[in-house]
Amino acid sequence: MYQQLTRTWRAPRVTPRHNRSLTFAALLALVLCHISFAQAQGTSASAGRQFSNNDIQRLAEAGQRALATGEYVVAERNYTQLLKLGVHFASLYSNLGVVYMRTGRLSRAIQMFSEAKRLAPGVAGVNLNLGLAYFREHRFKKAASAFADTLALDAGNIQARYLKGECHFLLDEFFEAVSTFEPLVTTEQNDVELLFMLGTSYGMLKRNEESFRTFETMIKSGGDTPHLHLLLGKAYLALGQNDKAAEELTRAAGSEVPFAHYYLGVLHRQVGQLELAQVEFERETQIDPANTMALNEVAEIRLDQADPRSAIAVLEKGIGRNHDSPELLGTLGRAYLQVQDETRSIAVLKKAIALSPSTGSYHYELGRAYLKAGRRAEAHVELERARALESESPEGKMQAFSRDQQSRSGANGSQ
Repeated sequence: MYQQLTRTWRAPRVTPRHNRSLTFAALLALVLCHISFAQAQGTSASAGRQFSNNDIQRLAEAGQRALATGEYVVAERNYTQLLKLGVHFASLYSNLGVVYMRTGRLSRAIQMFSEAKRLAPGVAGVNLNLGLAYFREHRFKKAASAFADTLALDAGNIQARYLKGECHFLLDEFFEAVSTFEPLVTTEQNDVELLFMLGTSYGMLKRNEESFRTFETMIKSGGDTPHLHLLLGKAYLALGQNDKAAEELTRAAGSEVPFAHYYLGVLHRQVGQLELAQVEFERETQIDPANTMALNEVAEIRLDQADPRSAIAVLEKGIGRNHDSPELLGTLGRAYLQVQDETRSIAVLKKAIALSPSTGSYHYELGRAYLKAGRRAEAHVELERARALESESPEGKMQAFSRDQQSRSGANGSQ
């Protein structure tokens, strides 16, 4: 059961590259050009008749200042006003996409970046931002495609190459991961997470000598640290070398490094030692009470043991600390379904979907809940959506082992 096996990523050491083609000056010049042309033709609607060039400049400047200072409500208001005035340029859509991405509205961000790409397909920054939005929504195939488009336009873009490789890694596309990561090794030779993914990919491809050499470099780069032992433990766990995984994870857990007990729990659960697994997951929650994955694992074990009410107690307590955890809400919806409480199940699953609309399992469980409640039409819609999402973004084994690392994208989009 791999989909529970994941997640300690830190932000990548590379930083987002600003899209120089989408600067404020370029946006403003395009806007003023558009208005002047419309006025000269006498065809401008409200823009030409009701707004002067100074008004347009004021909106564009206010939007840019607000975006730069993190006043996203103000930025959104000004950029949206420009759209209403008939201003439709890639730079405007891209900046509005950045606003949506930084405020967690990923579906809207994807719409804006997609429109920007349609208008300016040859701008690397637009493709990069679109990839980042897909990545943060865990739509890794689409993210990899957008990062590939970025690299076609800007072959030296380190962030696009890094995250493209990570997408392939998470989708079990190890040959593609290796070919994407290898050019980074020279410049990023001290990045232990990169070496972890590359070494594990080599191992999955049975390229054992290269895998060993990469892990050796990782050890030299990372030093004798708990984080390094955690990465090695995860790598060995992915490669099925359970004894080595246990050794490395135990060393990491001795320093109480976050996620070490979690992965020990994963190891125990994988070999059927549920009682030991539960001990480790509960230990993880003591170290980090906000660790939703560990809380979810405890609940999952109790559901496996046919104790849904105990699972519900764990999940409700966890949600009390983590109101916006789609994973806890998704499992809670399934637990409510086991105690025949379809009304609560539907309510929490809807919340999970609102937070993570591209997670097929939430749509599937909501479909089941609708069926049990006799709401067949709504059930059909959700089950069809679940099937579509499953075919669009299948979860690979390494996605399961590495979900804790996905916040590495860190970047919120370039302006």
